[in-house]
Amino acid sequence: MCAGSTATDAVARTRIINTHTHYKLRCKMKKEITAEYMHKLLKDGAFKDVDLSRVATMSDDERRVFTIEQADRLLGAQGYGDMMRWFMGQFFDDEFELRDDNPLCEEESLLAQWYIALADLGWCLITHLPFDLNSIEPGLGTHAEDPEQDYTIDNKRLTVWLRSTPYKRVAALVARIMLEREYERVVAHFDAAQDYYAEHCHSGSLNVQQTEQCEAFVTSVLDAIATVLSHQQRGRELGLDDDGLEVVDALWGWMPHDYDADCVAATREICKAAEAAMPAPTVIRSRNGFALFQKPVMEQMEAIARKHDLDIDLTDKYSITMGYLTDWLYRKYMGKEIEHDSPLDGYKDF
Repeated sequence: MCAGSTATDAVARTRIINTHTHYKLRCKMKKEITAEYMHKLLKDGAFKDVDLSRVATMSDDERRVFTIEQADRLLGAQGYGDMMRWFMGQFFDDEFELRDDNPLCEEESLLAQWYIALADLGWCLITHLPFDLNSIEPGLGTHAEDPEQDYTIDNKRLTVWLRSTPYKRVAALVARIMLEREYERVVAHFDAAQDYYAEHCHSGSLNVQQTEQCEAFVTSVLDAIATVLSHQQRGRELGLDDDGLEVVDALWGWMPHDYDADCVAATREICKAAEAAMPAPTVIRSRNGFALFQKPVMEQMEAIARKHDLDIDLTDKYSITMGYLTDWLYRKYMGKEIEHDSPLDGYKDF
């Protein structure tokens, strides 16, 4: 220690040196995050065996095909964890905003723009966000301004593509977007259909790295949606509205079924009885109000079920039929969307 210095002075100098060293290190790191650095990082991390020099000379159609090829490959690759998530994380933050610390996000080169387009596709696929299907195959979509409308089995070109494309991983995630869209249609409206999808389409366990799983998932989604829509179409042909569709499935306890004549007749009477029992529009609706409303209506339902010799017990609080009918009545009584609400929450006497 130098003459005249103290231990405190030494600590202070050490802190200054360490701070200065840290500052120089941060400056060095900042300088390294250049466009050249990012190109190398991406090449080494995600595109080691891919000739990216071709991107600048490709036609639009060739670049489209190249994009979906690389998306399918990255979805099945490991490296830095899930490769596609790592790749798109270089360009987008958690809010799907372009990162301001990646210089490629502001670079105008065709390669940089292609990177962003690929990351954008990856984000949509992984987060189940509808996108313009024409970006992966011309003619797949007809609603560029509202692409969500194209994710339906009525889109025959899409269903053929899903079953036949060699890009199995991309197809599975497109099918999952279809399933999410269908869930939005049935949730809080058709409980039996929602349960049918949960039983037949196991999206939560889908491993897109395994192409066999991807093919099986696409088939399960298309077949399940076709089954549900066909079943509901048959009900509408019998003159049932949305309430009728929900009640007939509740009485049967599952779907699909063959619309037993006694079950359909009971459904019509139950819907009419529930409608007649509804309070005036000016009445303030509440959970407690529903509890008072439910009991006499359920008694009417039970009498109707006995009248038509239906083999169900509407006094069994734990039956699937009772659960479906209670949810249906609650939504009808409250008169609003309650996707994440349940009439049973917090009430022992329901």
